[in-house]
Amino acid sequence: SLWTKSTSCSGAELRVCFHRLIINMLPKSSPRSPSLLLSLTAFSLPIVLIQCYKHYNTKRQEEQKQNLTLLSKRRDSLHPPLPPVVQKLLSKCRLAYLSTVDATSQTSHLSLMRFTYLKDEEVIIMSTNVKTKKFVMLQKQRGVALLVHDFGTGDEGCGNGEFSITLNGTCSIVDNDGEKGKAGRYRAAHLNHNPDYPQFIVGDDIAILCINVSSARICNINDQVIKWNVESTQTLAS
Repeated sequence: SLWTKSTSCSGAELRVCFHRLIINMLPKSSPRSPSLLLSLTAFSLPIVLIQCYKHYNTKRQEEQKQNLTLLSKRRDSLHPPLPPVVQKLLSKCRLAYLSTVDATSQTSHLSLMRFTYLKDEEVIIMSTNVKTKKFVMLQKQRGVALLVHDFGTGDEGCGNGEFSITLNGTCSIVDNDGEKGKAGRYRAAHLNHNPDYPQFIVGDDIAILCINVSSARICNINDQVIKWNVESTQTLAS
């Protein structure tokens, strides 16, 4: 209809649509005097403008929603190189503190975890029993924080006392697709990196976790903090 078209066009097209709309509002038998056309214009113009604004606002909200959805998918698929200092610490350490959140009861949970950093894929691998509290939390929401440091942990090859790094990201529960699938490959790499702890890695009730890092706060021994995130272009020195 002309009314629908008038709310979806712009510029010269809107003026033409509006003129046709006014003409069609007049009874065919009535004289189309300038004063009558002017009165109808004054009456109809605010209504048309309101409808045009509503249409524009609705279209803009839909575009913003689509952009947010695309951005969310893009962030989930990004695997940028982590800063060298983060890569170095993740490569030499095996212990970290994993923080998960229970959104229902508004509480957090902290766990000491063994991890494996896969540099080629820029992911951190962990494992957990499916009967644990953190596993239940991770089924409800994926956001996690991870604290890694080398301040006298007693961990093999990790104890120079240089950095404390807080990582934020999303944690996915990897589907158990057999030994040849992703879960099997991650489990094997995790066990190879932590050979003395198969009780926490191997078993039908042990789930494999995969963390994609989206941001980091890097603090050195002098309490100097550098921030990094997945969209930044800053390059940090190792």
